Amino acid sequence: ENFMLDLTSSNSFSEHKKSITLREYVDYSLSTEIHPHQLSNETYYLFGQTFTAPWVELLKSYKLPPCQTCTRDLSALAFGIGAKGSGVQWHFHGPGFSETLHGRKHWVLYPPDKKPKYDPDFTPLYWMEYSYPSIDSKPWECTVHQGEMIYFPDMWHHAIVNLDPYTVFVSTFTTEHGVFN
Repeated sequence: ENFMLDLTSSNSFSEHKKSITLREYVDYSLSTEIHPHQLSNETYYLFGQTFTAPWVELLKSYKLPPCQTCTRDLSALAFGIGAKGSGVQWHFHGPGFSETLHGRKHWVLYPPDKKPKYDPDFTPLYWMEYSYPSIDSKPWECTVHQGEMIYFPDMWHHAIVNLDPYTVFVSTFTTEHGVFN
């Protein structure tokens, strides 16, 4: 119950941080639904700040995706929990996989040469409800359900919205383009 979490803001830059206990965050996630007009730099999310010894120990039991570069020494794991409507606004980084362990995550993606128009401080839910209907060039999109995994290519723009009262997931960041086994 006193296990401390470091949360980051849900905007494109994850620039704001705060620490709370795991119990406080689980209670928050189960009782909160993010709404489109909330600012993403004012909503917090457990993701990416899971590199301390307790998290590393927990993630040792995670089965890595089946790719040549998905080894313990060539990849980084990040654990996440998000409330309904939470997610991360448009961003990009190197390649990897994201597996949903509980709940569902809706992904929207554009290739590197098609940068989406968005405000980094608005939530991805806002973008989905107010920007998406009027754009001509729709993104690739899918919903990843419990037990499913998505591969996100190198430098692809993507945003994610969690669809259920809470969503639990693990992302595996690889060091290069993976070649599937």
